[in-house]
Amino acid sequence: MPPFDISNLKIPVVCGPTAAGKTAVALELAQEHGYEIISADSRQMVKHMNIGTAKPTQEEQKLAPHHFIDIIEPEDEIYNSYMYGNEVRELLSELYSDGKKALICGGSGLYIHSAVQGFFEDLGIDDSEKFDYRKILERTPLSELYERLKSTDPEYAALTPATQKQRIHRALEVFHFTGRKISELHSEHRPEQYFQPEYIFICPEREILFERINSRVLNMVEAGLIDEVEELAAKYGADLKRFKKTIGYREVIEYLKGDITKDRMIELIQTHTRQFAKRQITWFKRIAEIKNFFLDGKS
Repeated sequence: MPPFDISNLKIPVVCGPTAAGKTAVALELAQEHGYEIISADSRQMVKHMNIGTAKPTQEEQKLAPHHFIDIIEPEDEIYNSYMYGNEVRELLSELYSDGKKALICGGSGLYIHSAVQGFFEDLGIDDSEKFDYRKILERTPLSELYERLKSTDPEYAALTPATQKQRIHRALEVFHFTGRKISELHSEHRPEQYFQPEYIFICPEREILFERINSRVLNMVEAGLIDEVEELAAKYGADLKRFKKTIGYREVIEYLKGDITKDRMIELIQTHTRQFAKRQITWFKRIAEIKNFFLDGKS
């Protein structure tokens, strides 16, 4: 039997910045209309990282079936937005062929983009070879890598800030394994819409959002964030790349190492989270289909 055609499906996409109240809205829609919930939060996909990622509680997950939560280990550096997009579309096909329906909920704009429109092919690069090459890149100064990018793909370098490590690494990786410029691949890719997203953008007024962020951080610390990070650091190592890349975890590790005070740790988590929320809002405002910005949402 051919896979279920999802091209004409209207899929609700609840999106917006962190702490806006997306989870509450998604749960309300799921219970009212019978949706299953597909998470589009790259941090909540990681096992054991619960408090600092504001992962839906077990009680909340019992209210509706959830997908793409707790699917990778903290040390897994292979899983990416390209893989996520493919897997979401496969899941949508399976669910709707069984007479079920789903919505997408999250704040990871790149992952939502991948699910809706996809990216150019993942080029068939072997995961183990990719991982080994990334280790080499990690040992090389970013300034040197950026100069290399300017030499191999000046067009892409001109669009990429010298501090954007992830984009620089990805471009060099593509060129290393394929001999092709990532700028060429982007220009050749013709995005298609795999299904019809119905965006529900949740974003309170900025002052309210920032108050929620500050309160959420305090609640996370009260709920045991420091203990969670301490246990994870003991199991996986405090220098694990994922901890360094995740707001809340890297600041707690600085505190545990004695580099900053607890008050400074809280202040930094709040500041970095507010900055992250601003970037999320900017991302979603670029999506043409989002014509209405709902200044509402429950914490």
